[in-house]
Amino acid sequence: MSEAPAVNITMPVFNRYEATQKALLALRKSSRQIPFEVTVVDNGSEQALVRRLLEFKEGGLIDHLFLLPRNMGISCAANIGWEMTPAPFYMKLDNDTVMTDPQWLLKLFRLWRHGDPVSTLGGADPETLVKNPGALHTEDGILGICTTNLAGQAILIPRAVSDALGYWSEDYGLYGAEDGDYGLRMNCAGFPQYYYSAQDFFVDLGKNDSNDTYMARNVDKTKEHRRLFKTEGGGTGLFTINDCLYNLCIRSWKPLKRYEVTDIDENCRVSLIEREEYVEFRKYLDLCAQKVNARLQKCKDRKVFTKDFIAELKSLMARSGQDCQGMLQPRAGFMSPATTESGNTSS
Repeated sequence: MSEAPAVNITMPVFNRYEATQKALLALRKSSRQIPFEVTVVDNGSEQALVRRLLEFKEGGLIDHLFLLPRNMGISCAANIGWEMTPAPFYMKLDNDTVMTDPQWLLKLFRLWRHGDPVSTLGGADPETLVKNPGALHTEDGILGICTTNLAGQAILIPRAVSDALGYWSEDYGLYGAEDGDYGLRMNCAGFPQYYYSAQDFFVDLGKNDSNDTYMARNVDKTKEHRRLFKTEGGGTGLFTINDCLYNLCIRSWKPLKRYEVTDIDENCRVSLIEREEYVEFRKYLDLCAQKVNARLQKCKDRKVFTKDFIAELKSLMARSGQDCQGMLQPRAGFMSPATTESGNTSS
């Protein structure tokens, strides 16, 4: 009997036929000293890639495959893989990211053990790795300090964190700010975020294919990203609104999931519905955003969040069931699978 996975590696996929194959084949070559399973969630790719993913599932390169009916957004796909494959650690790995060291997972856990156990770990370039004070120079490499948010490209999150902060936010568009939003919540909760040296572990194949992958399919990622901060009507975008709501403890740091899986057929095809609880919550969130934008236009001195206004917004979130009551840090951290110099794994 194979060991239970310590890590669920979830790869959301939207086209990028060649890059996706290379990313999955690199995982096949990876050491299993720390056992992991590969979960792929396809976000409405073209049929040639879907057929290839089914072949990889049949051949054992993919442990769990979920085929969404259309592009549901990166957060939805990543959350389905997270929820449907429980494990002590979750990793979101982009389908243009190819691991180059077969021992990458063991080495990352050895590095991570030098930090706080209730934390997250993500890749960074050499400059960013040591940009902030407090970087830890260890025999296993440099553990950098992140003060904003980790990139979601190849990020590790332990269950101790997700128990407190939940999954990726599904508040935004197809390609929103799921990683930025998670960083906001990490900082609110006081959980550390650590960098590792990305160039030591993977190569990014997708830096220059934005036009082929997205623009040709009517997905303008730049426009979607801009809308997070400033609406087309000139108002404050939802990401900035959520930043305020999180930091002022107006809304919960553990957001509701928007979509729910209702069925998975024998061909791995997934049926989903939008959760009624989220639809109801979204009415209150949008109302909060409208009120904040109205106050911003009215209060030219920028003193928007008065005591009374904060109380008004908290009341709206309480009515939605998404207030900040009970937002406590988890009592226990995690036990890293890489606990010894010899690389033995915990049972």
